[in-house]
Amino acid sequence: MPIFRKNLITNDWVMFSPERKARPSDYKKPEEENRVDAFLNRPVMDENCPFCRGNEKDTDREILQIQGEGGWQVRILENKFASLDRTKVPDKNFSLMCKEMDGFGIHDVIIDHPQHNMALANMPVKNAVTLMEAYKKRYMQVCDDPNVKHVVVFKNQGYKAGGSLQHPHSQIYGLPLMPFETKVRLQQMENYHVIHDNCLMCDILKMELKEKKRIVYQNDCFIAVVPFASLSPYHTWIVPRKHHASFRECIDLEALADIMTNVCHMSFHALENPDYNFILQSLSHYERESEYFHWYFSVIYHMVRRGGIEFAGGLFSNPLMPEDAASHLLQHKKK
Repeated sequence: MPIFRKNLITNDWVMFSPERKARPSDYKKPEEENRVDAFLNRPVMDENCPFCRGNEKDTDREILQIQGEGGWQVRILENKFASLDRTKVPDKNFSLMCKEMDGFGIHDVIIDHPQHNMALANMPVKNAVTLMEAYKKRYMQVCDDPNVKHVVVFKNQGYKAGGSLQHPHSQIYGLPLMPFETKVRLQQMENYHVIHDNCLMCDILKMELKEKKRIVYQNDCFIAVVPFASLSPYHTWIVPRKHHASFRECIDLEALADIMTNVCHMSFHALENPDYNFILQSLSHYERESEYFHWYFSVIYHMVRRGGIEFAGGLFSNPLMPEDAASHLLQHKKK
């Protein structure tokens, strides 16, 4: 039976139509390049890949390097095809009907691992810890730029997710403004705090831990859950148990690496290496917001395409109930 659910974090209504869904295996993508065996058979090193160890160039504008076994483990470079210009100043030119700002911003690429065939789904936890350390170090550096108002760390894995290169990599943006959807989340959490004098995300975690229907993985520091009103199939939140407004406050990087690799492992095998994005939802600058904003990672899988109903009115349509998605993912936990 169709049902509507409200996502309290994003303020979106989601229309669930389970009768339209096929079996979970029908969501698997047929493209050969994204199959599990095709990924695992990739070479360790591709001589034509600019991100593989051994293919470094003198023209690489390297910002940060973390050493590991055999050489660098993670590299962070200025993006050669950056969307924004870090040398500009974000001057504004506002009038009543036209608002314009110079295109200042920081846009870096993070090479997750030196091997061409190493993604979070099959990455040893110790290497994932190094990656999380690089995320946090560069996140804090970008936050400290006086012209940056908001910082986003994200991954585009696969063509449908906006990926352009196969080698596992992430990106980080430093923006001179806060995006609209982040403002919506901030406002939703503030409104809830004003009424209930508590954190909305903390209360959501309490509900999820009590019901135990949508949790796919947890450790002492983090919980991974398919939200009650997930905007798309298998959409997952990775949420710290401790209340903090910013990723800057995260000290549990080993636990974060553990849950990241486990969530990616489950989806990799359950959905046959799906295209996905993960996005860090965090405040770069915060004072009073620290009482009500709760940072988290959002993992979005590209299993279905958006259609007319989403574009017509911002109403999300999801053919898979969150409880069914969580159950399917749990069948592919690491042994």
